[in-house]
Amino acid sequence: MGEVKYLAAGTRVKVDEPTEVPQWSECDDDNGRTSVPTKRRLQQLFFRGDKKVQAEVVYIANESLREKLRRLGRVKVRVREPSGSMVVFTAAVDRLVRA
Repeated sequence: MGEVKYLAAGTRVKVDEPTEVPQWSECDDDNGRTSVPTKRRLQQLFFRGDKKVQAEVVYIANESLREKLRRLGRVKVRVREPSGSMVVFTAAVDRLVRA
């Protein structure tokens, strides 16, 4: 196993190189507060490296989920756009850099 990069909760991040949204990246359930098209759009903007959106690493209270994501090399990221829309989804740690 290679060395895993560590990003603390609350760290502002961005993608190092623009890519397409990975198949395994899934949004958290927000009980319908944000529409599916908006979630997809925010994911696409984040992974394309759009400067309009702000992203930060989210703290995961569930220890088993936190450990599972750590083993996979992933973290949960909260992405916001200036209009106030917000979504939380998973992203690979090795593709993120501090903003």
